[in-house]
Amino acid sequence: MNRGKRKAIGAMALVLGVLVVGSVAARWPIPGVEWAEWTRYDAAGNAIGGGRIECDGSIQTWGNAGSPQGYTIYPCP
Repeated sequence: MNRGKRKAIGAMALVLGVLVVGSVAARWPIPGVEWAEWTRYDAAGNAIGGGRIECDGSIQTWGNAGSPQGYTIYPCP
């Protein structure tokens, strides 16, 4: 295989890997199976808000919660 073709295949593999990892990390919790929570911080590192996506799919927030992003997913009890 020539050098250009190997670089193109490597670049495509990298893009595909980033897409797969990004889509897994950005998925919504499965209702009845998982719940999630997130916390927002200001520039000084103080918690300013956050929220939870409950097992039933409802969303509870506090403070300046912003949109649910960067959350951690846990199994429902």
